[in-house]
Amino acid sequence: MSFKRLLVAACACGFLASCTKLSAPTIVIASKQDTEGQILGEILAQLVEARTPYLVERKTNLGGTLLVFSALRSGAVDVYPEYTGTIDAAILHQTLSYAQIRREMERRFHIFVSPELGFNNTYVLAMKAQNAARLHIRTISDLAAHRELRWGVTPEFMHRSDGLPGLERVYGLGTVNAVDVEKSLAYQALASGAIAVTDAYSTDGQLLRYGFVKLADDRHFFPQYRALYLVRDETIRSAPLLVPLLRELRGTIDERTMTAMNASVDIDRRSPPEVAARFLASRFGIHRTHVADRTVALVLRALVRHIELTLITVLVSVLVGVPLGVAAALRPRAGRAIMKVVGTLQTIPSLALLALMIPLFGIGIVPALVALVLYGLLPIVANTMSGLRQIPADVLDAAEGVGLSPRQILAWVQLPLALPFLLAGVRTSAVIAVGTATIAAFVGAGGLGDFILTGLTLNDPRTILLGAVPAALLAIAVEELSYRVEVAVRPRGLR
Repeated sequence: MSFKRLLVAACACGFLASCTKLSAPTIVIASKQDTEGQILGEILAQLVEARTPYLVERKTNLGGTLLVFSALRSGAVDVYPEYTGTIDAAILHQTLSYAQIRREMERRFHIFVSPELGFNNTYVLAMKAQNAARLHIRTISDLAAHRELRWGVTPEFMHRSDGLPGLERVYGLGTVNAVDVEKSLAYQALASGAIAVTDAYSTDGQLLRYGFVKLADDRHFFPQYRALYLVRDETIRSAPLLVPLLRELRGTIDERTMTAMNASVDIDRRSPPEVAARFLASRFGIHRTHVADRTVALVLRALVRHIELTLITVLVSVLVGVPLGVAAALRPRAGRAIMKVVGTLQTIPSLALLALMIPLFGIGIVPALVALVLYGLLPIVANTMSGLRQIPADVLDAAEGVGLSPRQILAWVQLPLALPFLLAGVRTSAVIAVGTATIAAFVGAGGLGDFILTGLTLNDPRTILLGAVPAALLAIAVEELSYRVEVAVRPRGLR
């Protein structure tokens, strides 16, 4: 074969390969904000990359069950790991067998339920070993005689029917002295003695790290939490090779294996991708090419995304907030309504607001920006309104006396005089945006919040600082830059 023909053949093969890659579906694999979910998501992601032509996009640290499930139903994600007990309590609201769960999830939501992975990660109650021994507490029933103990439980456990409310009823505990505590912080609080009891998962590696004891569920209250994957039917149709992989994972992970993998992340500080790669190598003979440490590159990329989120948020907040502030100043009755609305938006918890955004916008940068803009409106609207209202009436009378129209008075007199107030509101909104942009990580929009959430999940202060320190420095830089811009654009007569 001539060189010319070889060249043509090579080009044709390259073109076909590129077309195949471009046409291959992308599977968005998500996980909740916990170590185990990230490991299970990474196991499936690496298995898909090794055994299929499909592309994989990872969305980790997406918050709680309802948030991730909403993202799945909306099509923002394609698959994520879940548990039978959680499906019963938080999604279907009834106790069903595995076969019934499969039928109901298909009938109600058009979601495919994978075979079970093999382990049961149920709820347990944990205590410090020395405290449990001193108080002779071995079972949950023993807690009924120690109602003085302070509990620290996760928000989901506090309110779910298979959590604290049901536990109090079945074990006759009365109303326990319990407070909401984020999961990774609860372990620190338990170790320090700030709380005496907390909820945990039976396969949690942190239990090994701290040497906590698990209290026996002697009345068998907690349901089975068998791990599996939930997948959209549309994803199954567009990526049919996913089903054999899910079947191949059936029964491959027992409780001991899962606990060891969690401990590798929580205690040995290995990353979820590394732990998943070791499992796949030992179980399926899949060896992943070593990836160099890209911490600096990842921090820089997160910082750039954080800056993008902040800039877009401030720009849109100004475009929306200034007209609202003008309307509030010129029309007092409308102003009261506007201030009530923007003030109320400021009081909505960030996760609740993000959860409301997902059915409308899915996950990613759009719902994050909408939430951030809503949070950034109040200082701009309030300061614009205050700046316009503080202008003396005789100044406005003089402007009207020289023949200026209301629109000209607003543009040439009122807004320039109110500019210091307006810019102060923008500066406040910008600093708020830098801090609140960390919530973007809950909906997979990236930013420095990714490191903070991952660090909280893994109880790793170093990872938390990788996100917190740049965010703090960025807030200082934004404050200084905003001040300099405010001074530069302020009318000379008002300096």
